[in-house]
Amino acid sequence: MIERINTLIVGGGQAGLAMSEHLTNNNVDHIILERDRIVEKWRTSRWDSLVANGPSWHDRFPTMEFSDVEPNAFAHKDSVVNYFENFAKKINAPIRTNVEVQEVVKLTKEEGFRITTSD
Repeated sequence: MIERINTLIVGGGQAGLAMSEHLTNNNVDHIILERDRIVEKWRTSRWDSLVANGPSWHDRFPTMEFSDVEPNAFAHKDSVVNYFENFAKKINAPIRTNVEVQEVVKLTKEEGFRITTSD
C-alpha cells in the first residue's frame, strides 16, 4: 500500500514527541512511526533503579508537568514512561506503533523520499 504524507517522524521517544507537538502547534500534518511502543528504550533497556539526570521541573516538556514527581525530585524510569505516554495522549500524537522503518531513499525524479516500512 502506498501512502503519501509531507512530514514523517521516525521514532516515538522524547525527540519524536517533542517534534510532533511543535508540528501540531503549527498545523503541519505528520505521522510518527515507532518500531516498538512509545519510549520502548525507557521501558526495557534501562536499569530498574534508573532515575532521570535532573529534577523533574527541568526534565519535562514546557507544556506539561510530571504528575507523580515533586518538582525538585528526580523522576524514576517508570514515571518517565508514564509521563511520555500521557504527553502523547495530551497532544494527540499521530503515532503508529510496531512499524519499523526499513529504508529511506531520496527520490531523484521528484521531491521527497520513499520510505519502506514493515507495515
